[in-house]
Amino acid sequence: MNISNCILYPGIVYSVLYLVDSAARHYLPRKYARFLRATGIEIGLFQVKWFTERFNRSLLRFGRLCPGLLSSWFLVGAITASLLIPVAIYILVKNLIREIGWNQNFPGESKSDELVIQPVLPGVNIPNSELGYYFVSLLLCSVYHELGHAVSAISENVRVLGFGVFVLFLIPAAYVDLPTDQLVTKSNLQKLRVFSAGVWHNIILVGWSYVLIASCPFLFSPVYTYGEHPCVIQVTANSSVTGPSGLKAGDVIIEMLGAQVTNRSQFRDNILTSIQSSSQGFCVNKNHLEQLLHDSRHEGKSDDLNCCSDHSNTAAASLCFHIHKELTEEPEPACLGARSLVTRAKTTCTGMTECPPSSVCAVPVFSANITKFIQISRKNDKDFLYVGNPALIYTSIQLSDFCPRYQFLPASLPEILTKLCSYMMSFSGALALLNVVPSLLLDGQHMIVVLLDILLVGRFEVYRKHFQIVLTIIGTLLVVINIGIGFYRVTVSGTPNILQ
Repeated sequence: MNISNCILYPGIVYSVLYLVDSAARHYLPRKYARFLRATGIEIGLFQVKWFTERFNRSLLRFGRLCPGLLSSWFLVGAITASLLIPVAIYILVKNLIREIGWNQNFPGESKSDELVIQPVLPGVNIPNSELGYYFVSLLLCSVYHELGHAVSAISENVRVLGFGVFVLFLIPAAYVDLPTDQLVTKSNLQKLRVFSAGVWHNIILVGWSYVLIASCPFLFSPVYTYGEHPCVIQVTANSSVTGPSGLKAGDVIIEMLGAQVTNRSQFRDNILTSIQSSSQGFCVNKNHLEQLLHDSRHEGKSDDLNCCSDHSNTAAASLCFHIHKELTEEPEPACLGARSLVTRAKTTCTGMTECPPSSVCAVPVFSANITKFIQISRKNDKDFLYVGNPALIYTSIQLSDFCPRYQFLPASLPEILTKLCSYMMSFSGALALLNVVPSLLLDGQHMIVVLLDILLVGRFEVYRKHFQIVLTIIGTLLVVINIGIGFYRVTVSGTPNILQ
């Protein structure tokens, strides 16, 4: 799905909802008005909003459970969020300089150490298969952010009027309604605790997400193995790796290219190696080779690179091999059964010097350099044999380092949890970083006013308004320019998913 479809399809849905809403207001005004009041739903142009007061009592009970403890908790959050303001501004300035191209490499910083700030566009740098993670994680981060404001306000004896969720085109978010007249009467420290509570909650959520990801191997250890061998959790339908003997969800990959594979990073490295290196051969005992030649003699064409008439990437196919018998002799072409050969092969090779004296090296040959013969050993299943571009193997399957110990368990469950936590960690960190910036419509705009009231006292009191205006303008410009350049680069260059 490209960006035009991401705009078109939701646009059609919102247009239909808006037309239905308009028609209901016109033809059924009273019934529809009662329905909207009862449900709290509100439909606008390219947005759907839901507001409720049902959680007010629960929030009130929780907020007044331990007011002293909550006050200390949010005081730590206020200090942490305040110290994060200059850090956030520095990161935005640094990212802006890098994006503009004034300084590509900062002193003492490697490419892998760069903090990536990038807008997220479903269908552009978020694949369609991960749209669920996008919506759920962003909504959870926003809800947790607003719950921080709500609980902090209640602990400061500020009434919560209600809680709501809305979807603005493709962006889900939450909000809490607080009475401004009550909030402005509180002390600066109380206001700072309320304004910074959302950022503090996002910081905490980043920490919990990281801890949960790091703990997954231990938490799932009774029912899932980790780090022993990668497990296939998804296969693209009708791809080049499917078929009667193809890869399928639940397959445990043991070996590839004759080497043990213990995690998906090794699998990816083996794919890259197979693409960049020459074709890998197999050491076959000379007696076994004679039997293979006898079985397939009628198919050979010694004067042709494609010496097999039946050349396909099915499991039972025969392939053309160059047989390296002696160092001083030219390799001889032979058409051999691929599965029969690899079953009898002892080790892998690229030339005669790597095989024992009683064996020869049989190297598959193809007319195209990108075509390779790949052998993947699976647990409790026969080897998967593949002929083609190795990159298609990697793009056609999804792997996990977790493998279920029991067949009835879903292979993808740990991966779903870790990926959701990864999204939450990224989104929550981004919300914390942006919200502390003194920009219009962000928490930092209110925080900077309170901080200036606290810091600029005495003869410096007259400069509060000036500093507030200047800092808000700078913060707003930084946020708008960074987001604008980020959207431009994502839509033009099609930047890949940074979470993968």
